[in-house]
Amino acid sequence: MPNLPTDLAHLLTGISPEPITIGYSAASVYRYTSAHSVFYLKTQPSGQGLRREYEVLTWLQDKLPVPVIQYFSAHDAVDYLLTTAVDGEMLCADSYLDNPELTVKLLADGIQLLSALPIENCPFDNSLEKKLTAAAYNVTHGLVDTSDWEDNNRFATPQALLNYLIAHKPAAYTPVFTHGDYCLPNIFGKQGQVSGFIDIGGAGVADIYQDIALCVRSLKHNFGTDDYAGMLFERLGMERDEERVAYYVMLDELF
Repeated sequence: MPNLPTDLAHLLTGISPEPITIGYSAASVYRYTSAHSVFYLKTQPSGQGLRREYEVLTWLQDKLPVPVIQYFSAHDAVDYLLTTAVDGEMLCADSYLDNPELTVKLLADGIQLLSALPIENCPFDNSLEKKLTAAAYNVTHGLVDTSDWEDNNRFATPQALLNYLIAHKPAAYTPVFTHGDYCLPNIFGKQGQVSGFIDIGGAGVADIYQDIALCVRSLKHNFGTDDYAGMLFERLGMERDEERVAYYVMLDELF
């Protein structure tokens, strides 16, 4: 546990941290549970994305069910973000994995909630060109972990994958507000409704398939089958665009 800034340490006096390892957040995450409240603290070296998550959360506070910000600061080149917990359980909890139909319903509902948000004044650009620029940075600086690639990834190197993605951009593009990392651990449900979104630092305006593709992948990872993807598209009222599903899954390999 890092040394906390004095004012943050004061806020958390008497509450012990519990490290959280589920999910794939690039930040270190700790849960603080008191008699009356649950808080989550994220810490990350400054400049690596936590400030953007704070800015996204600030913009979304009255728009979507996201964690409520309690504290943010940078101290000794480390960013600290403290939020409340969201209601409900993440959709990878056993109660949801035992009920795939409900899980798919909530995942579709979540995509519709996000994509219904007006984007005219959204300050967060997560467009394909932005993503490819960020992907190129990761490739150039050796930041791509190929050990975590999908089993069906046929590319020998990150550069080869990047070259393919630049040369084969999908023709279709449906700009909406997207989560950016739309997978089961980042979506919460309660009483048959979506109750929260977390790890939303990569959110912004992008093709709707940014979220749909990662959702399809997450369904397969969590249920061990691709059988529920069809149900997702039925719930969304959309025909599956396999080209875009494959493209955005491949793009995510570079992050």
